[in-house]
Formats: sequence, C-alpha cells, structure tokens
Amino acid sequence: MNSNFMKVLLTLLLSSPALLAGSFPGAAGTSGSDAISKDSLALVAWANSSLTPTYGTGVDATWRTPNKAYGPATANTFDIVCLGNGGEIIMSFPRPVRDGIGPDFAVFENSINNTFLELAFVEVSSDGIHFFRFPNRSEGAYLIGAFGAVDPTTLNGLAGKHKIAFGTGFDLAVIPGSPLLDTNQIRFVKIIDIIGDGNTRDSTGAPIYDPFPTTGSGGFDLEAIGVIHQNENQFKIVRSEVGETTFVLAWESNPSSFYRIETCTTLDNWTSLGVFPGVPNRGKTQHVLDRSTSSQRFWRVVWLAP
Repeated sequence: MNSNFMKVLLTLLLSSPALLAGSFPGAAGTSGSDAISKDSLALVAWANSSLTPTYGTGVDATWRTPNKAYGPATANTFDIVCLGNGGEIIMSFPRPVRDGIGPDFAVFENSINNTFLELAFVEVSSDGIHFFRFPNRSEGAYLIGAFGAVDPTTLNGLAGKHKIAFGTGFDLAVIPGSPLLDTNQIRFVKIIDIIGDGNTRDSTGAPIYDPFPTTGSGGFDLEAIGVIHQNENQFKIVRSEVGETTFVLAWESNPSSFYRIETCTTLDNWTSLGVFPGVPNRGKTQHVLDRSTSSQRFWRVVWLAP
C-alpha cells in the first residue's frame, strides 16, 4: 500500500461524519452531559395546560393529544403530543417560571435512543403576546434521512437533544434583554417543530438537520416540560380602580391557575366573592366587582394551588 493511498484513506477517515464530534455536551449518561433526568430533585413543577396547538403535516389524529404533555415526564413513548412537521404548541404552568442560576426549565421528548433526535425551537413569553426564542446552534452538515442519526454534541439551545426520560435544559439568562419580557414571570413556553431538511436555520444562519421526512407521528413529540426555578412570590396587582358603584381589580395570572377574590372591612374576617380562572391566552386577569356601601373595604386575590 503506497504512501499516497494511505494519506487519502486517513483523510477520508478523519473527515467521516460518524467520527466527528460537535462543540457541545453529549448524550445522557456521557461525561459532561447536560441532560436532566425526569427524576431530578431540581424539578419542582410541571406544565399543566396549553393553548390549542397548531399541528403541522404528517401527524395522525391519535397523536393530537396535548393533555398527554401535562404533568410529570413518564418515560412512556406514547405519553406525548405530536406536533407534526412545522407544528407548534404553547404550554403554561401553575406558577410562572423565573430566572435562577443555571437551567430554569427542561423540555422532554420521547426519542428511543441517543441519536434519533427530533428537534424544536423554544420560545418564552411573560404576557402571552410577545415571544422570544432561545439562541440555538446546529453544527450538523448533512441531510440524514427519515431514520438517520443526529449527534447531540452538535446541538445547543434546541429541544429534543436528549432521549426519553431526559430533558433539555433552558436558561433564561441567555435570552437578550427586552422590556417586553419579564424573565421572572414566564407564563408561556412555545415549542415549534423544526422540519429537518436543512431549509430551517439556527441562530447563526446554519441549516438544521433532523430525521426527514417523517409521517404518521411526524415532527416533535412533546412529553413534558419541567420547571426548575418557579416564582413563589405574590403575583402583582396591575390595576385597582374604585368607581362610584364598582371596583376594578386586575392581576398578573397564569392561564392554568385559579384565583379567589376575597373582601373584608377589618382585615381579619375575609369573605370569598368567588373563584376565577386565569385568562387562557394572556398574563392578566381582570374582574369588575360591586362596591360595598361600607365606608371602608379591602380586597385581595388568593392563588389556589392546583
């Protein structure tokens, strides 16, 4: 075997996609992995409701089950909502997610192994109107086919990086600041499936590849979203307006929570005026109450644990 042939063979081996590793932490169970186990004690709450999904192509009716993404991750590959190719869903929580040290929440998919990875963008919102995408990176360079393998070390800032029972963590601190986003009051997380033919681009403009094409249960399979840092503070009253015969009360709320309005005259004997749900698609709930004829009256809003 001559030396020129050896050089060509060595070049081919070193340039093989199967032998190249990316720049980021690897699969669950490998050294330095950033995977978050569904049983991690860091997880303190779970997404428990959603807005109506927008399904993409290639998803059968049997997988259009958003309620299966509510509550804790189960490691059951069938306990998912399938978004379809290009589909999306907005999830909400009992209490807002807040920015803490390290990952603030984790997104769980149902991949059967470390390399059959279906990917999605992740966006967050504090008001249900303005959404902000996590910076993301994909270093994959090849179309991989319907049953191809994705190297998790080539991925960053994309949901679906890890196999079932292990979530991908997201740190709110990496999102550029905006007056339209309160990172201590994240009420909504949007998951957007990526069609992996390379036409969808990451934050740097590079193509993103994942299994393509997929049908039947095509696209991202959302199993759960776990909360690591939860805002336990009192929610903010954003409007308190006394009229001649009414009292307008508005507060920051979560769509998946319920709230009790109470009133009293002496701050020691509160009376319930009813229980009200958070508004489904906003971060604020407002109610108009009849005013008492008493010269002095107090009102308060109490969050009810699910």
